[in-house]
Amino acid sequence: MHDTEPGRPQHALPPDAPERLADQHPTAAPYTKLAPVLGLVTAMALVIGQVIGSGVFYKPNVIAQSTGGFVGLILFLWVACGLVNLCGALAIAELAAMLPHAGGNYVYLREAYGRMCAFLWGWAEFWVIRSGAIAALGTAMAISLYKLWVSVGGEPPGGQQVFEKVVAISAIAVCTAVNIASTVWGGAVQNVTTAIKAGFLIFLGLLPFVAVSENPVAIGPLFPAVGEASLLLSIGSALAGIMWAYDGWGQVTVVAEEIHDPQRNVPRALAGGVIALILLYFGANLGYHLTLPSSTIAASALPAEDVTRTLLGEFGARLLLAMILVSTFGAMSSNILVGPRVLFAVARDHHFLRLWRRIDPRFGTPALAIGTVSAWSIVLVLAGDMTWLFGPPRPGGPPPKPLFDVLTDYAIFGGSVFYFLAVAAVFVLRARQPDSVRPFRTLGYPVTPLVFLVFYLFLLVSMFAAAPTQCGTGLLLIAAGMLVYAVWGRRGASDEMPRPA
Repeated sequence: MHDTEPGRPQHALPPDAPERLADQHPTAAPYTKLAPVLGLVTAMALVIGQVIGSGVFYKPNVIAQSTGGFVGLILFLWVACGLVNLCGALAIAELAAMLPHAGGNYVYLREAYGRMCAFLWGWAEFWVIRSGAIAALGTAMAISLYKLWVSVGGEPPGGQQVFEKVVAISAIAVCTAVNIASTVWGGAVQNVTTAIKAGFLIFLGLLPFVAVSENPVAIGPLFPAVGEASLLLSIGSALAGIMWAYDGWGQVTVVAEEIHDPQRNVPRALAGGVIALILLYFGANLGYHLTLPSSTIAASALPAEDVTRTLLGEFGARLLLAMILVSTFGAMSSNILVGPRVLFAVARDHHFLRLWRRIDPRFGTPALAIGTVSAWSIVLVLAGDMTWLFGPPRPGGPPPKPLFDVLTDYAIFGGSVFYFLAVAAVFVLRARQPDSVRPFRTLGYPVTPLVFLVFYLFLLVSMFAAAPTQCGTGLLLIAAGMLVYAVWGRRGASDEMPRPA
């Protein structure tokens, strides 16, 4: 399983790795390394905290609708999708142990497919994917706080729109300051919020067992009859919703350089974190369906709120809003901790972005990269639904979508293509760099990564078939980065980013 010499610890790089790196790149710029200050607990908290946002609370209605409400099928799909993600995590773990540097997927894409492919991932990450996620999570947190405020004490000062923007921007600013001041502090925020989120999901899973004896729910048949073709076709929507709820487990690799003993701890965090997510999601969804009939869950806008209200009254509904607030805040903080490291990694490779490779001497963090990503996220929050530019929507028409939702809708397909390529890089690098040190090898290779790739290919085809215009436009948005790379990227290349030993 491990590619090491006899007598050497399995997680260690060879003693001559720095010399081999210098021999391969004698003209490389001095490598500015981020300090390893995060432990295994924080690494696992990043895996779990990055994933648990709002999906497990909001998506069960879509999944119940798409599966006909068969509880056995629903629980099976949550576990199956979790195992698929575990296959991807085991594959990415090999790359993270082989290349334990800031940037995660950016580094793997560069080594497997070249600078331009990696640059396009960094381009999409900065302008749309990461900044849009931060803006969306900040806004979701503000919406939860607004609802909680109204349920307790009436309308907040300034009205809903002003309140939500002020709260979202303030939360982003606070998390930015924390992560600039100390990576350890940013990790501590993750530890606390992840513990709260995980504890609440365990609570959701266990509480119904106390109440079910008094208010039993008729679950009905667990699985559909064999051969229901219409149900099989609609399961794709359920799979997309569940995979969205699992999205984000690989982001811990972006901060691999700042984790103690990354060759050992990053694979452990990836595998352990995804397994924990499977158990938490299974328990929470079992709790939902022990409390409410599937038909009620399918018709609910926020199933988790109805569950907690049924079990604990209005206090339960308010508790759920408070947990969503904590959950989205923790996920937003995680994105602010992780996301700027991609910009930092791109800047290591490209001289025209050299300002963003700077490590602040006072704090030991990529402060300018953190501030820049957060500043653009705040711009997206302020832009709102862009009615100030395009005018109000037509009477009777759909309400305008926030700008960051529009951008993310367009870019999500292109981003998913990059995730597919990152896992496929395991095969590419095994062929192109067979002699590179691999402290961890993918368990079950080649079947493990193939399971993930086949499943993800099905999702990509389904996404494109469902929304070809959005997917095509997303690819065009990302392809715009090719023009930037052609003008500045090639001639501005540097070699500060380390290569495999």
